[in-house]
Amino acid sequence: MSAAYIVTGTTRGIGQALAEEIALRGHMLFCISRAPEMQTGGRRNYMCDLRDPGETSKVMSRLMNDVPHASCSDVVLVNNAGTLAPIGFLENHTPVQMSDPMQVNLMAPAVLISSFIRESDRWGASRRIINITSGAALHPYAGWSLYCAAKAALNMLTRCAALEQEIRPNGVSICAVAPGVVNTGMQALIREAKDTDFPARARFLKMRQEGRLAEPAKVAALILDLDAGGKFQPGGIYDLRRVEWKEGKPHIEAMVI
Repeated sequence: MSAAYIVTGTTRGIGQALAEEIALRGHMLFCISRAPEMQTGGRRNYMCDLRDPGETSKVMSRLMNDVPHASCSDVVLVNNAGTLAPIGFLENHTPVQMSDPMQVNLMAPAVLISSFIRESDRWGASRRIINITSGAALHPYAGWSLYCAAKAALNMLTRCAALEQEIRPNGVSICAVAPGVVNTGMQALIREAKDTDFPARARFLKMRQEGRLAEPAKVAALILDLDAGGKFQPGGIYDLRRVEWKEGKPHIEAMVI
């Protein structure tokens, strides 16, 4: 039996790398992104605007009906999609600008988690959810107030939902993973920001100059290896920068928050 992965935000960055690595490993892949709907081989794409909770719910319901769960050993939802914009001090953002990142970074994962749990309740496959969080959930940055707040809330959503699932028989395992500083379009957005909007910009510029950005492909492979190896525990919040290698295999401990 094979595994099925549902991944959001697969048009670029970590999401694209996850999709490519999942396909290489021969698993079924169900993508939710802004890309046009398509089906090729073991991959399906569902076009969705994650800023719209109603649309997100409908798309996820349709996707879940398409998953051949009876022939799957594992079904895994990876809430990867996220947005850093807008960068800048809070008083300079309009209500609409404030709403979008909260919808994409927090509400969309909540809607998808809810739908996944509800619609897979009677499935026999092992069910897991991996929420892609950020170190910014624990460390405040001037100019990232909305992003930091949403990721901090995502961590608590992860922990609360995991507690709920522990009470239930055949509950879903839910964790959150911070990938570290990764060489994606998000980093390009940071470098393009004004120092007045993001005072810590120079720190991230230096990290790139020193070659300290992780590559999306390596991050994606590590997430999948840790998941397949059963290293992610329910309710755990993990930082990939804390991975230790033992006998050629990755090990990681949840952060104490």
